[in-house]
Amino acid sequence: MTGRRRLPQDRPGPVPRRRPVGPEPTNEETFTVWEIIWYGLLGVLLAGYLALDGITLGTGIIGRLVARSDDDRRTVAAATGPFFLGNEVWLVSAAGVTLGGFPGLESTVITGFYPVIVLAVAALLVREAATQFRRRVASERWLRRWDGLVQGACLVLAVMWGALAGAVLGALPVRGGELHVSAGVLLRPVPVLSALTAVAVFALHGAVFLAMRTKGGVAGRAVRLAVRLGPVAAVLGVLTLAGAALDPRARDGVLNVLPAALFALAAIGAALFAPRLAASATGRGGLGAPAVSALAALLPVAAIGAAHWPQAVVSTHAGQNMAVKDAAADPSTLSVVGPVVLLVLPVLLAFQAMQWWAHRTPADDRSPAYL
Repeated sequence: MTGRRRLPQDRPGPVPRRRPVGPEPTNEETFTVWEIIWYGLLGVLLAGYLALDGITLGTGIIGRLVARSDDDRRTVAAATGPFFLGNEVWLVSAAGVTLGGFPGLESTVITGFYPVIVLAVAALLVREAATQFRRRVASERWLRRWDGLVQGACLVLAVMWGALAGAVLGALPVRGGELHVSAGVLLRPVPVLSALTAVAVFALHGAVFLAMRTKGGVAGRAVRLAVRLGPVAAVLGVLTLAGAALDPRARDGVLNVLPAALFALAAIGAALFAPRLAASATGRGGLGAPAVSALAALLPVAAIGAAHWPQAVVSTHAGQNMAVKDAAADPSTLSVVGPVVLLVLPVLLAFQAMQWWAHRTPADDRSPAYL
């Protein structure tokens, strides 16, 4: 039996692999430039709010400790009044960037922590009303009642922001893009320690500010209080770090230990160093000491962001993490709206610089009080 000789082209070759049906696999660590810019902008706005409105929170917490007379209260109001409303613009801008640029965060973190957010907003409104009404009646009793409301509202805000930061630092019960938070999440050791640390840091920040931006007895009492609060804030910060290292849920949320720890340690160092600067230049109106105490208030934002990257939210359930790119809006939307949003930051910075320059002279009881 004879047959045709098989030529090379007749030999069977490798069977081509069929392309699988469905979308191409994606790498969650691949980001567009605008996603990174928007995420960085959100961090800057949150940090700016804590650094600037942290002054108002701190002076509200310690105001009744350093202001012992009506003249002292006028001095504190004159020092903080020009910055009162402008500082809150940073929080409004951060909320706008979250809603417009990160709908995933809005639908998980803000929705999941809705009771906390509502309580914080209510405290903000109470503080606004109490600050505006405190001098509407010339009565010592009237003034003390509204001052008490201001102090209480500032304490609630500091506790809420601190507890929220401590909870967000760790892994959260996210499943299917939804976050369901119970009171137990906020009552874990790390959120509780973080809340106490926030109160101490904001009180320190306010004391350092008043030590530099006022004259007379208020400045002296403020710097003495700052010297006492610095070690307290630092110790509470160390305890919060230790709690995060020992608590499994908090530890699971820290994906990048080294940068998160460096930012946290820098914040602790700032809390220790700021009172020394304030003590050496009390009443001179400089910005060095308040800038250092501001680092203690804003660096936790950087620590949380660095701890989670490239995730925006770390879940306690396997495979349920929400990456930054998944939380962000469509890249085409970010690229179109991004240039407009970026204009917000230089405007805010210019406005703040103008305010600080215009009110660079330390205040006393003869300075105009806006509130």
